[in-house]
Amino acid sequence: MATYVVTGASRGIGLELVKQLLARGDVVVAAVRDPSKASNLNALNAANLHVIKLDVEKPETIKEAAATLEKQFSSIDCLINNAGVLGSLAKTSKADASDIAWVHKVNVLGPLAVTQALLPLIKKGKKKLIANISSTLGSIGDKEQYMENDDARRGNAFAVGGLAYKMSKAALNMQTMSLAAELKDDGITVICYCPGWVITDMGNSGSEAFDGKAAPTLSAEDSIKCQLKLIDSADLSKSGKYFAHTGEPLPW
Repeated sequence: MATYVVTGASRGIGLELVKQLLARGDVVVAAVRDPSKASNLNALNAANLHVIKLDVEKPETIKEAAATLEKQFSSIDCLINNAGVLGSLAKTSKADASDIAWVHKVNVLGPLAVTQALLPLIKKGKKKLIANISSTLGSIGDKEQYMENDDARRGNAFAVGGLAYKMSKAALNMQTMSLAAELKDDGITVICYCPGWVITDMGNSGSEAFDGKAAPTLSAEDSIKCQLKLIDSADLSKSGKYFAHTGEPLPW
């Protein structure tokens, strides 16, 4: 039995992570913006579930959550930085600076602030793992294909749009690498991975970029089963690396 903290746990990938972790007997701290509105999460009603208020956009809630956890737990084994937003899917030439700043605040600065606040407890854990949920959309290497294959470029709206999200995940990847380098001597593993194109509210909204011609096909249940295998196998030999949910390495 291990202690996990999952951000953005009220729905989608976060909620399914909580369900599967609870089912195998782990202790789960589910961090959400408003616990009173997290009806699906609260309905789980498990003895080893702790629902806590934490909004990654609001530093004061992160500090309050960390202070609360320090009183309740002696350590944290794994932090899963899952909370995130998609932002505008407009073409890059039409990208709005305020949208980019907002997505960056949630997807990059949020995970950093949460990690910094919980680091003292993570250092005391047994597993000592920080897992950042990224995306292949943040992979520059993966997107090189669009400059070499015009059909692929013209057929994928994310090749030319969704800049805010893509930039944020590329930045989160660098954050992962930098933290991994710093924390290796503390025995802390830091990884990032893509959960796949999952059937969630965010995943379905991403299909708008394809005018309904493409849509997610991976269920949250199947994605999380793979994610937990990756998380369970993560150790210092994998720290600072970038994976697909299946465990295959991804190009930066």
